[in-house]
Amino acid sequence: MKRIGFSLVRRFLKNEFGQTGVVLVVAMSAIMGVGTLSIETGHIYYAYRLLQASTNAAALAGAYMMPNTTSAGSAVTQYSSQSGELNATSLLTSVTATPTYLCLGTVTSDLNVPCQTTTGAVGGYNALSVKQTATIPLWFGALVGFRSVNVTAYAEAAMRGGANTPWNIAIIQDTTDSMNDSDNGDQCKGTQLTCSLLGLQAMLEDLYPCDLGQTCTSSTGVTNVDSVSLFVFPAVTSGTVSDDTVCNTSNPTIVAYTFPDVNTSPSSAEDLILPSGDTYQIVGFTNNYKSQDVTTALNQASGLAIAAGDSGISKCSGLSAPGGEGTYYAQAIYAAQAALVTQKANNPGSRNAIILLSDGNATACASNANTAAGACKTKSQITATEGTLNGTGTNTSYTYPSALGECGQAVQAAYTAAQAGTAIYTIGYGSETSGGCASDKTYSTTLTTDGGSWAPGDQPCAAMAAMASAQVNFYSDDGQGCEATAPSNQSITSLTQIFRVITNNMTTPRLIPYGSS
Repeated sequence: MKRIGFSLVRRFLKNEFGQTGVVLVVAMSAIMGVGTLSIETGHIYYAYRLLQASTNAAALAGAYMMPNTTSAGSAVTQYSSQSGELNATSLLTSVTATPTYLCLGTVTSDLNVPCQTTTGAVGGYNALSVKQTATIPLWFGALVGFRSVNVTAYAEAAMRGGANTPWNIAIIQDTTDSMNDSDNGDQCKGTQLTCSLLGLQAMLEDLYPCDLGQTCTSSTGVTNVDSVSLFVFPAVTSGTVSDDTVCNTSNPTIVAYTFPDVNTSPSSAEDLILPSGDTYQIVGFTNNYKSQDVTTALNQASGLAIAAGDSGISKCSGLSAPGGEGTYYAQAIYAAQAALVTQKANNPGSRNAIILLSDGNATACASNANTAAGACKTKSQITATEGTLNGTGTNTSYTYPSALGECGQAVQAAYTAAQAGTAIYTIGYGSETSGGCASDKTYSTTLTTDGGSWAPGDQPCAAMAAMASAQVNFYSDDGQGCEATAPSNQSITSLTQIFRVITNNMTTPRLIPYGSS
């Protein structure tokens, strides 16, 4: 009897053990299911965030290239998560990126970014919407009959112009005799200088002299934004510099590219700019070229607007090209950079930029120059008040200042400015691809910059490219076969358009709420 009772107890205990096992299996399955679901949910969320991040990047990249919709579309694709592109990932498959170009009133009113066409004309677009769709392959979805999920991400961005970064901008304008040549009609009906000034006017119309809502021509209580100074080469006497900023027919008195004592071992190239009484700077840094930042009309009382040849100012034709000296622009670049350093110190938080327009062919002559090395000595256009220039007699040194390697000296001057943080934009206007930069044929610097490379024997087109602080900062009108090196710039050949694109480069695109109107 006791044995039977003991057996029943053992059977009961055994059955309880079996029930615990079942419960344990069910519990473990539930825990594993919850864990698997958590992992899969995290996987989906992470993949979606990657898609959203790439959509934001694609929208900003496309907005940076606007208003050129062709370039913008290419940039959207490049920064998308599509296969083979910069943000591709194995977590996303079957990705498609679709840009839509918009003209949004809020972007115009709140950010002061008008709708523009590719040519810079009024109309077109000022914002970009990007939609990306993708498939996320699931890791454990097959267990419940789902192998993937489809997701969509959206982003919208205003094109460049959406932020007012304070800039100090030094415009360096070629006013040598070649600028009196008639344009072939591709740019305008007039001289090359006239066409250049049309581009400068367009830039001034698009810049922001002061903060929104302020009167930029006021002398008190104004927050300066884009300060602009105008430099020319050859240099002029300080006493006649105002002839370019008032309405008359006189030209300033030009001077040779003159150096103070070159034997005094200057501490920097800036110490050898010009003797006192001569200057490259026609207009000092000013913010009065427009009365308000929201207007496009230039202030007719501004010396800068007068020098730029604003058509609204009667009987004023703007800068002239008195000629008389060849091209030697290294000295002008050092002068502009020195002025920018001072201006930036007086305006903390601002950035510096140089915009140089020229054909890029340095041709100035110096008496007693080393003609055997390629220099020109028929005129005294580069001279020193004391001491002897490099590159004269049998001297083959091309170190600034020198009668040899004149194009290379300009590349070095621009590179020095770029290394100091100045953005250098160069515009080749009829730059040659052969037969130029004669003084650099044998003796010249060898230098690789972020804009391009330069070496002895290179040509004016290469000099203009190498002077730029980035490949995308070099533009050309395609004259003489000189083409911009950055593919995005090769369709931008109108001087007016180039100046407007440079203005946009000085601002940044920004993301805006999706669905803005």
